[in-house]
Amino acid sequence: MEQAGFERLCHEHYERVARAAFLIVADREEALDIAQETFARAYEHWGQVVKMHNQAGWLYKVASNLAISRVRRITRTRHHAEPVAIDAPMPSDPRLAAVLAALSPAQRAVLVLRFYLDMSVDATSVALRKRPGTVRALTSQGIARLRDELGATWQEVTDER
Repeated sequence: MEQAGFERLCHEHYERVARAAFLIVADREEALDIAQETFARAYEHWGQVVKMHNQAGWLYKVASNLAISRVRRITRTRHHAEPVAIDAPMPSDPRLAAVLAALSPAQRAVLVLRFYLDMSVDATSVALRKRPGTVRALTSQGIARLRDELGATWQEVTDER
């Protein structure tokens, strides 16, 4: 195994993988567990990962899928639906964090991949194994919810992009 290549991948992407997972699961410890699991899988399959053209894309795909699975599992075990408490400083606007936590896992994952990781509709579609039309619909629904809840604040965020 090419140790230096794996270490470089970890160094370059660990923090962003953890943050992307956090934005989906809205729990710091779960996000760190997901990041660890993502890189453990990369290590386990390094012979295949090292040959990939887009190693970072593979990492985000694995992390997103793990995060969505965790959110679904957590949601199933709860007796009543409630937004997950945000206990870490990402994102910095607590209102945005609360609204993100209230989105469906699929909407949250799509918004994180599209806007936090700057992935295209097609790349998000591949990462989440959803059709591009579904990704566009989830994006539209998530943005509409953010606009309803945040109003002008969301408009300011999207205008800066």
